[in-house]
Amino acid sequence: MKINKDFILAFTISSIAVILDQISKSLILKYKFLLPMKLSSFDILNIVYVENKGISFGILSEYNIPFWLGILSFTISLYVIFLIVKSESKLELTGLSLILGGAIGNGIDRLFSGYVIDFIDLYYRNFHWPAFNFADSFITVGAILFFIKLFFFK
Repeated sequence: MKINKDFILAFTISSIAVILDQISKSLILKYKFLLPMKLSSFDILNIVYVENKGISFGILSEYNIPFWLGILSFTISLYVIFLIVKSESKLELTGLSLILGGAIGNGIDRLFSGYVIDFIDLYYRNFHWPAFNFADSFITVGAILFFIKLFFFK
């Protein structure tokens, strides 16, 4: 990784992801009394308020271990930073930076609140995807970019 431009790019992407995630969760927390709220005339999107004490989709929430999940998020973040430093492509760097920003955003919530606020509810008829947040979206998009680089580009 070129320390100058690549470091600035990775820091910027990760920082923007954390800031957008934390602002969105703050707004949801502030206005949760208005929720759920239908945002689409096509019946596909609601804004809801969910306290997720587990990992993705509420897995492990019954074990009441949010502090340890927060520590795990930050440990994984350190490894992602290591991968960012070794990164040799913009695609990989962008993907890893999004993963880092999402992991930090959710890690902050777990350590300071004991849960992650999920609020995006996508659905079609009776099928609802589990609620998620911007940090989850950044992690998912980042992982897709990372794996595209890994499997399709040498």
